[in-house]
Amino acid sequence: MRLLADTGVRLQELTNLTTDDVDLDKRRARVTGKGGRTRWVRFTKRTAMVLDRYLRTRGRHEDAGLGRLWLSAKGGALTKSGVYQMLRRRATRAGVAHVHPHRFRHDFSHRYLDNGGAEGDLMELNGWDSRQMMRHYGRSAAASRAQRHYDQVMDRSA
Repeated sequence: MRLLADTGVRLQELTNLTTDDVDLDKRRARVTGKGGRTRWVRFTKRTAMVLDRYLRTRGRHEDAGLGRLWLSAKGGALTKSGVYQMLRRRATRAGVAHVHPHRFRHDFSHRYLDNGGAEGDLMELNGWDSRQMMRHYGRSAAASRAQRHYDQVMDRSA
C-alpha cells in the first residue's frame, strides 16, 4: 500500500515488479508501463524501510526464488486480484470505503501537485505522454492550488 501511495504506479506495474526492480539505497523502483516503456519511480524513506523489512521476511517464504517482488500468502506471485482483495480487507478493517488501486494513483497525483510539484515532473513520474492525462488527474488539486495561490498573490497587496 505504501508503494502505491508514494508512487501512484498502475496496478499492472505494481504486480509486475521483480526483486531486481527495487533499489532501496536510491529509494526507487523500475516499473514497466503501458507500451512496454520503463521508468524509475521514487519512494519515501519510510517506504524504503518497510520494503527492506518485507524483503527480509520474503527471503524466508517458500516461494522466495520466484522473481516477482510480491508473494502471496497462499503461494506464488501476488496477482492483480490478490492486490484488490488485500486492499479491500485492509480498508474494511480501517473503516474506509471505496478503496481500489487506481484511487492511489489519483491521490498521489493530487498530493504531488497540491504540494507544489511541477506538472511536467508529474507527467514523467506517472509515465504519461499526453497533457490530457495531466488535466484529468490534476483537476482534483486545481481548486486547492488556486485558493492557496490566491492567498500568496493577494496577501501581498493587503
